[in-house]
Amino acid sequence: MKELSEQARVVLLVDHKVRDLMTDVLIARHLKQLGVKCFLEPLEAWQGVLAAHRPDMIIFNHVNAPHLVKYTKRLAEIGVQTAILPNEGIIYDPEALAFVAGKYHNDAHIDLFFCWNEAHKRALIQCGFDQHARIEVIGVPRFDFYLQPWSRMFSPPAATKKSARPKILFCTNFGFAHFFELPKERSDTFFECYQGAIPSYRDYWKLVEANHKARQKVIPFLDAVARSDKFDLLLRPHPREPIAFYQAWLDTLPEKIRRHVRMDEGANITSLILDCDLEISCETCTTALESWVAGKPTIELVLEKHPVFFHPKIAALNILSEDPVRIVGQIEQELAAPQQSEKKAGRTEHLKTWCHAPDGSSSAKLAQAIADQLKSCKKPDWSKLKFADKRRSAKLKALRSAGLPYHYDPLLSAKSRLLRGRYAIKAMAYEKSITPRDVRQACQRLERSLTSTHS
Repeated sequence: MKELSEQARVVLLVDHKVRDLMTDVLIARHLKQLGVKCFLEPLEAWQGVLAAHRPDMIIFNHVNAPHLVKYTKRLAEIGVQTAILPNEGIIYDPEALAFVAGKYHNDAHIDLFFCWNEAHKRALIQCGFDQHARIEVIGVPRFDFYLQPWSRMFSPPAATKKSARPKILFCTNFGFAHFFELPKERSDTFFECYQGAIPSYRDYWKLVEANHKARQKVIPFLDAVARSDKFDLLLRPHPREPIAFYQAWLDTLPEKIRRHVRMDEGANITSLILDCDLEISCETCTTALESWVAGKPTIELVLEKHPVFFHPKIAALNILSEDPVRIVGQIEQELAAPQQSEKKAGRTEHLKTWCHAPDGSSSAKLAQAIADQLKSCKKPDWSKLKFADKRRSAKLKALRSAGLPYHYDPLLSAKSRLLRGRYAIKAMAYEKSITPRDVRQACQRLERSLTSTHS
């Protein structure tokens, strides 16, 4: 096999700095060890990276949009490979999986497609991607951080003072609920691309209503756990949830209780799971699976049982709670004598099926697949770059030198205050975007964790 050129270059587009950056830094580290230079750039810089870094490969999180499909074809003409690394890959509904796999946009030119599980791979093959793309099932790269040695990255230092109270992590999962309180056109726009493609999303307002009702039902559970005054409670809203709803609940708590309740919408979920004694999820949620990998006891709240949000087969693998009156007793039971062991075999099988049996090596497997792919590819023809590519490259380099992301807008803050609805999506995209400083700090943090002595 041809040796990998030292000049091999890959751009990995980072979607969310809290959820994705550390995983992408780990992937970049593995690639460096294999002789591949990896550049981490914000997702919004997908056009600017072409002339700025002249990569052999660009890694996207998806190419579901028509403009991205078109772009992959242009990359192919130049000789730049396109790879896909999804940041969310567990989709139980077959129609939703077909949509994500490309049933309605399978004309994209993709050279390498990474999957979390065999179900996704089968869906890709059914959509015809195997005719020109290499499909690799590698599991969930971010789950590597629940296992040694990578878990050192997020584990609390040994010297950290441990509270006498058990730490309860309460993860909510109501990403559609806020649409119930917004103008209808906002939800119409958001769900437009799904309505004709996914049957369960056809009457999307029922999803919004179910999520909204479930969010209301979760407050008595939160209240019971907090007011028992027995635990340190950490509330973690889903990243798409506005925190004002939960802040209003927090403000109702007496000061004595409030001292032991905290909300954290910004920390990496891995660090919160590794640091808790028990995790509570709201119906079917990936945080429960992550807690299984981390060896943490879990309780799943049963709320509306809408089939999009609640899956009975997965629920059977968790300890279920349907009554706020019983939740404190269930927590104490699971902390004192966990019943989780009787669920272990089913959980192991589920993780094997949907997460490729996490063992801490997913990122390394991914990096090796990229290196192998690049051994057989020709160098791109950079004479095909256009003036617009070079202009975008200049913009990217200038903003990078100033420590700013590619889509920086000095007026965005003022615009979003004056016209919140119109600029809400842009403001959200900017808040989750990485900067050069974020990348440097993440790289340094990873290296420090690997040389540290704490367990």
